[in-house]
Amino acid sequence: MANEEALNESEEKEPKEVVIPEFYRDLKEDPESKGLWHYVFRTHGDRKPIATPDGLPHKLDFNWKDMFPNMGNRVEVEIGSGKGGFLSEYAPKHPDTVIMGSEWDYTWAKFAQRKMDKAGALANATMLRGDVFFFLRDCVKDNTVDAFHMYFPDPWPKERHHKNRLLRPDFLVEVARVLKPGKRIFYWGTDHQEYNEVALEVFDNFKGCKILERNTAEPTEGIMTGFEKKYRKEGRPIYRSVVEFEK
Repeated sequence: MANEEALNESEEKEPKEVVIPEFYRDLKEDPESKGLWHYVFRTHGDRKPIATPDGLPHKLDFNWKDMFPNMGNRVEVEIGSGKGGFLSEYAPKHPDTVIMGSEWDYTWAKFAQRKMDKAGALANATMLRGDVFFFLRDCVKDNTVDAFHMYFPDPWPKERHHKNRLLRPDFLVEVARVLKPGKRIFYWGTDHQEYNEVALEVFDNFKGCKILERNTAEPTEGIMTGFEKKYRKEGRPIYRSVVEFEK
């Protein structure tokens, strides 16, 4: 009887609120690798990130000129640059545009930076190592980006890992906020059918979004990423879309 009463009491209790802590993150250019920027947790010399005392996001007074001193008027961002194949070709074709690539993992970010350096792309492109969602949310000012590229991101195929996917509504809130007024383009590509369907549904349901080309867009300016070249050779279906944001 006592056990039954205890069980009933536990069922009546409200679920505990999950509080996700906010941490200090700092942005610095690598002193030994031109064009490689680190946006990482602040620590006391160990691996433990320092939480903000008030639980609020740590905002940085960032300006694109901090990263690109000689920039023009156009800024583009690539989410998940992999080995840097796209930016190594795209950036030299657009010398008047500054482009920031991004990778969460240091090894990939460093590899991409080296590839871009060899291609002469670092004249107007950089690589960010760190969580690009928080970089957009806490560093990038409103109305400062012209276009986004996101090609063949990790699909996190297991259901328990879906929470790690970046293409979600709160991410698009930041994308829309930092895009300049008017009509702006988000280029999307993947080989993963289920993730693609989820992503396009997110775009379809987001205010101000319109899918101009659904699943049949050609590689942007004919440039294929390393993953895309591999997947096409293997005969996998490729889903590329062009999405318009308007505000």
